[in-house]
Amino acid sequence: MLRQFSTRRIIGFVMFDWLGTLCTLLLASYLRTWLGTAPESLVTFSRALGIPIREWAVSTPTDALTWQVFILVSLLWPFFFVVFHVYDGRYNETLRSELLNVFMALLASTLALAGLLYFTYQETSRILFVMFFFLNILLLLGIRITWWSIRQHVGSKSSTQHTVLIIGAGEVGRRAVGELTKYAKGRVRVVGFVDDDLNKQNTQIAGFPVLGALCEIPTVIQAYEVHDALVALPLRAHDRLIDICHTLHDLSVRVHVIPDLFSLSFPSATLDGFGGIPVIDLGQPGSYGWRRWLKRMFDVIATIVIMLIAWPVMLVIALLIKLDSHGPVFYCQKRIGENGQPFYILKFRSMRVDADDRLHREHMARLIKENISLTHVSDNSSHSLKMQSDPRVTRIGRFIRKTSLDELPQFLNVLRGEMSLVGPRPPVPYEVEMYQAWHKRRLEAIPGVTGLWQVQGRNRVSFDEMVRMDIDYIENQSIWLDMKLVFLTPFALLSGRGAG
Repeated sequence: MLRQFSTRRIIGFVMFDWLGTLCTLLLASYLRTWLGTAPESLVTFSRALGIPIREWAVSTPTDALTWQVFILVSLLWPFFFVVFHVYDGRYNETLRSELLNVFMALLASTLALAGLLYFTYQETSRILFVMFFFLNILLLLGIRITWWSIRQHVGSKSSTQHTVLIIGAGEVGRRAVGELTKYAKGRVRVVGFVDDDLNKQNTQIAGFPVLGALCEIPTVIQAYEVHDALVALPLRAHDRLIDICHTLHDLSVRVHVIPDLFSLSFPSATLDGFGGIPVIDLGQPGSYGWRRWLKRMFDVIATIVIMLIAWPVMLVIALLIKLDSHGPVFYCQKRIGENGQPFYILKFRSMRVDADDRLHREHMARLIKENISLTHVSDNSSHSLKMQSDPRVTRIGRFIRKTSLDELPQFLNVLRGEMSLVGPRPPVPYEVEMYQAWHKRRLEAIPGVTGLWQVQGRNRVSFDEMVRMDIDYIENQSIWLDMKLVFLTPFALLSGRGAG
């Protein structure tokens, strides 16, 4: 439905989540202090359960909580809540989806905090962590459950609740009722259908009664005090549709006409809206739903851990690049991402600043159009299809390209959501212009830092074979496959096969 939250709601929840999280952190530290003065009956009961609460206690709240932890929480929580789209109504159309997004954001935030404290050697009590995590969950999930309950109760009692009649009890009408029940429950009250099919009269469809034929619309409108009508007639009833709309307008009923496009046979099609324009969403290719969110959570957590480990290496590479040649440390290049969306990829600069891309264009034209393989370049001692002896590459550039260390800054693209840890490599625009129609299937997935091609083929296989590997990954992608490929990538890099 591309549902949008109101500005007031977004601001209110941003402030509540931020302040509430900091308050639960303080509360957890005070609770740990209170454990030292807990009633003896509670202490005895906890010992019987094997829980040594007196041993967990500290003398003052500051012994349990340091200012570094407080600052990290105040920065990490808003960041991950934005990453997981907690405040975007399009991703939180149901209470269940909103609670899941909030839980994912809390889990990622807590793990990121634990990782940062571990690698910076900041001592923080595990008991404090556990208490804070569960208090935070109870508060932030609880307030959303309460908010939804109030909205549902107020909506059901509101005098502004819209009474809706569905004109047409066919496939379009039934799906319209399903959407209204799912997304507008409490704001609308569906009274039923009207339809000319004699077999549907006096029956229940999708839990709502068929109240009569189309000619009985004025009687039904008056009897049920209908405010709005959803016209869900098939396109073949176009002439009848116009007459019915005029009749409804004469009865002061607001009319909403649903286009009959479900016959297009797209199983993922849903009623939707886009920028205020009524549309039919035909679904999204590739990974979506809970699988996409699981992949995103894995990407964010794993990327943070990798960057915490790799930052000294990145610092050394940046220094070597500055000493080796004139120009910036990083190189931004336009690439084509998921579903053909352009973005700018970040890499360590491995070429001269004045490098011309003409040589690379010609090389890629050979790879794509002629589909050359290693059999065509049998004299190539490096056993790689990557362009050799590239005069544009600097001395340090040859090393970081050989070891793929030039790709390390792309973890920032992963955190921004433009890339994933695992997926097809994002092509440059002029490569896509040379694609055959079936090649473009590799654009159906979010691009990755590594993938099936990097682990199994790299620059040793032809372009067509690389695309087949990408399509195989898209059709079989899972969180377990992503973990496997991430684990195998360092071994593929160390082997040096197909690098260049």
